[in-house]
Amino acid sequence: MMKTERHFFLKKLLLFCLVLIGLSLILYDSILKDFYMKVYPLQFTLIALVTLLSHLKLMNAYQLNARRFSTTFLSVTAIKLFIYLMFMIIYLLIDRSKAVNFVLTFLVLYLCFTIFEVFEISNFLKKKPKSSN
Repeated sequence: MMKTERHFFLKKLLLFCLVLIGLSLILYDSILKDFYMKVYPLQFTLIALVTLLSHLKLMNAYQLNARRFSTTFLSVTAIKLFIYLMFMIIYLLIDRSKAVNFVLTFLVLYLCFTIFEVFEISNFLKKKPKSSN
């Protein structure tokens, strides 16, 4: 059962990524042409991979011990934020020329993926019966 849930999440994440990539291509090809940065694909990939890994970790943690889920959730969130902060600091130390565009793009991607992940983890927790491990 857990394997099928993972596959279902992977499919939804892939579809979500494709929709965001499509929207990005349309926007960066028209309205936001002057704001495109070469680091955008790296930003997108990092946030998508971190979202994937964190969501799978949370699903696994809930399966193993539902009572410790909140602790795992907090630690996974802290690690995610640390990874994002390190990425942003390193990039901004390397290239400050488009710092505002970089931060805004990162913030929009972060919000999109966070909203997606919150909906997905909420749906996952609603489906699963609480175990008393």
